Amino acid sequence: MSKRPYVSPSTGARKLGGLASTTRSPNVSNVFSHVRPSTGPSPFHHRLKRITLSDEDEEQQDESIYGISESFKRYELMTEFINLKNPNHCPLGVYVLPSSENLYIWYGVIFVHQGYYQSGAFKFRLAIPESYPEHPPAVTFMSDMFHPLVDGGGNLSISQQFPTWRPYEDYIFHILHYIKNIFKKNILDRLIDKHCFNKEAYRLYRTDIKIFSKLAQQCAQLSITESYLLDHFPDDNMIRFSPVSEPKFDELWSQLLKQ
Repeated sequence: MSKRPYVSPSTGARKLGGLASTTRSPNVSNVFSHVRPSTGPSPFHHRLKRITLSDEDEEQQDESIYGISESFKRYELMTEFINLKNPNHCPLGVYVLPSSENLYIWYGVIFVHQGYYQSGAFKFRLAIPESYPEHPPAVTFMSDMFHPLVDGGGNLSISQQFPTWRPYEDYIFHILHYIKNIFKKNILDRLIDKHCFNKEAYRLYRTDIKIFSKLAQQCAQLSITESYLLDHFPDDNMIRFSPVSEPKFDELWSQLLKQ
């Protein structure tokens, strides 16, 4: 798993994947060894004045630092999105795009090809806090979902997989992999009650798998109806579906087969 570069505060060495570059910050004693000792007061000493920042200057300085920090955080977030094209970052069947209006909101869709939710196309939203990566994104399904980890408002519980969020070790792509994994039987089998938002779904999965399977399939089939699939709400969601005619579908399918 790739790690974010880390800058050592003591040496300035940049580390990536546990390796440090050979560049180091100059030793303080070496720097001062080249400073000529003072032989007396400077002739300009009487002209020197103590410079202090006014409250207004301090506010402007704080705003400047905040602006740089925000720009850097946005750059990091965009870099993380671009890196999703790397192998093993974005899981197969999962597609995400940032909002057209807010980089801290990403929209996605996951296509489930097997299991209890087979044939489902579930839309979701990632709300990334401004404190990220110190705190994790919140995942909300925009499609109706009957799942032990999803509450009535579509909010996904991630606490079983991420009991403690680890900044610069846990990333958004780990969340995307977990979104895919929650539909798999081996994950459903290992769920713990305290991490499940939907207690009824959890109970049915444990005690009446036939009823659970039926309700899960209802969610899957509902997610691919035109009223859900072609709904472009909200407007800043750039992942959109459009109806395709049979001739156009055959043309696209032929192009895919040639690749």
